[in-house]
Amino acid sequence: MSKTPNYNAKVKVILDSIEPHERTCVLTGEKWFMDETEISWLKKFNVPPPTWHPMARLKVVAAFATGFGWWWHKHAETGEKVLSYVHPATGIKVLPDPEFYEKDFTDRARDYDPARPFNDQIRELQLETPFTAWRSMTVPENSIALLSQGDQNSYFVTASSSKNTMYSYSAETTENSAEIYDSKKLMNCYSVILSQRLHNCKFIRQCYDLINCDFMFDSRNCENCFGASNKRNKKYLWFNEQLTKEEWEKRRAEVDLGSRKVLDENIAKFRKMMVEDTAWPENFNETVENCTGELIFESEDISEGYFVNTSKNGHWVAYLLSNCEGNAYMGGGKDSTNNYYSHSPMMSSGCKFVHSCYSCQNVEYSMQCYNCEDLFGCVGLNRKRFCIFNKQYTEDEYYKKLDEVKTNMLERGEYGDFFPLSFSPCYFFATPALAWLIDEKDAEQLGAAMYDLDSMGARGDIDSNAPMTDVSELPDHVKDFGEWSGKALKDKLEGKRFAYIKPEITLYQKLNIAPPLENPMLRLRNLSFEVNSAIPMEVTCAKTGKKLRVAKNKMYPDRKIYCREAYLEYLETNG
Repeated sequence: MSKTPNYNAKVKVILDSIEPHERTCVLTGEKWFMDETEISWLKKFNVPPPTWHPMARLKVVAAFATGFGWWWHKHAETGEKVLSYVHPATGIKVLPDPEFYEKDFTDRARDYDPARPFNDQIRELQLETPFTAWRSMTVPENSIALLSQGDQNSYFVTASSSKNTMYSYSAETTENSAEIYDSKKLMNCYSVILSQRLHNCKFIRQCYDLINCDFMFDSRNCENCFGASNKRNKKYLWFNEQLTKEEWEKRRAEVDLGSRKVLDENIAKFRKMMVEDTAWPENFNETVENCTGELIFESEDISEGYFVNTSKNGHWVAYLLSNCEGNAYMGGGKDSTNNYYSHSPMMSSGCKFVHSCYSCQNVEYSMQCYNCEDLFGCVGLNRKRFCIFNKQYTEDEYYKKLDEVKTNMLERGEYGDFFPLSFSPCYFFATPALAWLIDEKDAEQLGAAMYDLDSMGARGDIDSNAPMTDVSELPDHVKDFGEWSGKALKDKLEGKRFAYIKPEITLYQKLNIAPPLENPMLRLRNLSFEVNSAIPMEVTCAKTGKKLRVAKNKMYPDRKIYCREAYLEYLETNG
């Protein structure tokens, strides 16, 4: 027997009558064709057609994800300073994570008003109910961390399990490293993207099992190489030139990456090599079956996927960490099944239109709820069931009220799309939405909340009129940076204020790498732009002329791309 009979009857009429057809996104004006596949997912989840283009849906969902923006906020109750991913200008309150988990926010309960827009009501509840300040399920030790998986002595890291690591995003089992992007098992490394099992390496892109290597792309099981691409099982390469052990050691001893001048020269050579002397595969998918998209690993039946691991049967999904199945239009997930149009329903099932809900079942239009079942329009609840707008109901009362709410929302045209982007707790340009190459036009069309990043004390107690030292005045060599921690600097590209922290300088000196001259948010943003994006484009294989559907790359738009067969042949010959 249906628990929401009125809603089910009305949505059935819609779904029974729908045929494949062209639609226009109400946000961007972009057209798309709603095909049989999309319709089948709507029927599976018993929801009406959304009004946003599929790409717009994922951009918005990804922009709710915790990124690498760090701001000073205020404790929701005491007013004390709290460092958080939530900018105070969003209007969203925060509590330190341990305090949040001890609270019961049913005291924010209210009745649903059918005469008012749903989004107005859920927004009021969102602004009254604190969010977690760090979204960490594991308490970090002596660290500044978001989404911590267990960090120790690390600073400004997100979604990491690291030791003595700085300014990184998804640095798993990483130690004595900085500027790491979605990589794992690293020791003494700097500027690493999508790589694993590295020791004493710098400027590494999509590599595995390297020791004492620098400026490497898509290479594996290499040792003592300086500048190489598409290589396997090599030693003593110098920008793809084979040297003897003695020649290589002599050259390497003459290159001091602790010098800014020397480092910049070699970064320029590396980027030139990436375009002129490097072959790129059509995608970086591995061990997949019947999958379309980019960066999909050990998965099957994934259509339009991006950054998907060990998952199956997903449609327009991104950032699925592992063991996800039957999800559609979803960004972020782990051990999650049968969820729809949501951001990060972790270890959850049967959820729709939720933001960051953990261990939940059958939850809809809710935010930051934990260990809950059967909720609708709730914020910040833990271990609750049968609640609507944080108000507790009996089971019979809940389903009767749920039917009323969903039916009313369907009739008003409110049911079927995710929360407005302006509800996101995150700064738009410091989130995983960067994978969709978002720009100012996207911010305007999608409805991002734009605010002065320096407002409301978010940068801390700084005098905005105080002088800043231009980075051009910094010493050339890292060994001379001992007195520069904490000094107000004006960055090289954006002109923004930043400063080095003392552990950061210490780490750069240990790694013998010249300190970066850009503010930390720009550094991480630029790292993300070296990764193949979630935006597809059509090209032809540079070897065979075969038509390919590949991912755009912001940093390397004119790279040489081979189809998979030609790429494997190229590795056999040149790798």
